[in-house]
Amino acid sequence: MQQEIDLIAAPPALSPGGYVAKAYADRVQPATKNARVEVVRQGAAWRIALSWPCASPVLSLGDDVDTFVDAAAVLTSSKADTSWMTMGDNGDAVTGVFWRADQEALTGIHAEGLGTVDRLPPPDGVRATSEWKDDRWILQLDFDAWSQLDQQQQIAVAIWQGAERDRGGLKSVSPGWISVAA
Repeated sequence: MQQEIDLIAAPPALSPGGYVAKAYADRVQPATKNARVEVVRQGAAWRIALSWPCASPVLSLGDDVDTFVDAAAVLTSSKADTSWMTMGDNGDAVTGVFWRADQEALTGIHAEGLGTVDRLPPPDGVRATSEWKDDRWILQLDFDAWSQLDQQQQIAVAIWQGAERDRGGLKSVSPGWISVAA
């Protein structure tokens, strides 16, 4: 499966805590307008390749507390109708991996609703390679196996552009679940 998807801005109103919802209420356009997604399954293994435009990559935080790095996440769900926009719900988990341009290792993520993201060690058997080339990020994720994706056959993606001050709930996301069924 390969497709170009239009991304949407994650609604600031959904950010927990109140500050982001109020301070960024007018942020309705995604910093990243689109992404290429390619998903290939070979036996139990999955390869997910993401590519998105990024004119000004941010590769490091440095000493500036107002700097944010480029990042991406790929999620799948525990049930077909799990809410992707709210990061799941109580009893309806989303799980996946989180990549940051300034870190070699991936982070595993698990959530059951807004504000519940648990950062975990990276899942066993997952590798990431990334490259910034020709004003685009290219991220390839190789999973030896991903049983939840085997079951649900759907992913959602999120992209953070550091130069656009994306972080936390301020991100560009797929407009829904993306089917990866053959």
